[in-house]
Amino acid sequence: MKRIGMRNMKTGIAVFLCIVISRLLGFKSPFYSCIAAVICMQSTVETSFEVGKNRMIGTAMGTFIGICFSYIAPNSIIFTCMGVSLIIYICDSLHKNKSISISCIVFIAIMTNLNDKSPLEYGTFRFIETALGIIIAVLVNKYICPYKEEKISEDKILKK
Repeated sequence: MKRIGMRNMKTGIAVFLCIVISRLLGFKSPFYSCIAAVICMQSTVETSFEVGKNRMIGTAMGTFIGICFSYIAPNSIIFTCMGVSLIIYICDSLHKNKSISISCIVFIAIMTNLNDKSPLEYGTFRFIETALGIIIAVLVNKYICPYKEEKISEDKILKK
């Protein structure tokens, strides 16, 4: 039987903390923070940080453009398509290609899921909840049994 790895356990811990902290902060749902934690939990702290950074850039871009577009025409099919194209263009122009997918997802969520909330309220909470999940994932990865890559010394390389 295969053993449960540390990344698996740390992901569970991060999700647990997202749920507990979201409830303590009075958020209606820990969904977005949990997703961010799962995606950002990587093999190393450095990789988690890099994935988290790209996710925050994308979330910020999608939130900003989503708020702007949804004040003009929420739930508009045409504006949603135009916004997705604009986001891809901007992220590509800024060489932030790893942020494109999440930026588009956040944008689409804002354009199509507002229900009874204002675009600013909905977008702000998506951003905060995502940031919470990223921060928790990076901290858990850093402080709970962090993965340490063995550094190969020059002596070991030369002896081979």
